Amino acid sequence: MAFDLETCRSKDELESVARQMFNVELDKRKKLDDLKDEVRLLMNGDDLLEKPEEPEPTTSSKAGKKPLQFVLNKNTNIVFIYNPKLKKRMGVDLEFCDQQGNRL
Repeated sequence: MAFDLETCRSKDELESVARQMFNVELDKRKKLDDLKDEVRLLMNGDDLLEKPEEPEPTTSSKAGKKPLQFVLNKNTNIVFIYNPKLKKRMGVDLEFCDQQGNRL
């Protein structure tokens, strides 16, 4: 029995056809219509791997980032990482320190 792409209603069916006929794994997280387009491309002889992929974001090294700053809560003696939103509390009940809580 011939496979009819237009009457196909499930992603599983499309995936099994792509696996059997073209030895290709489909990403079933995509919409059914997008998967049908991919199978249609395969049937026309186009290779899915030739599609231009979006470049993956590069992770920058820590050399360009600021070092972490720590603050000490004077009331509770708890050390935590400084956040610029805490600026208004600096000097009142927070002060800069090292990671062990030693005041700078």
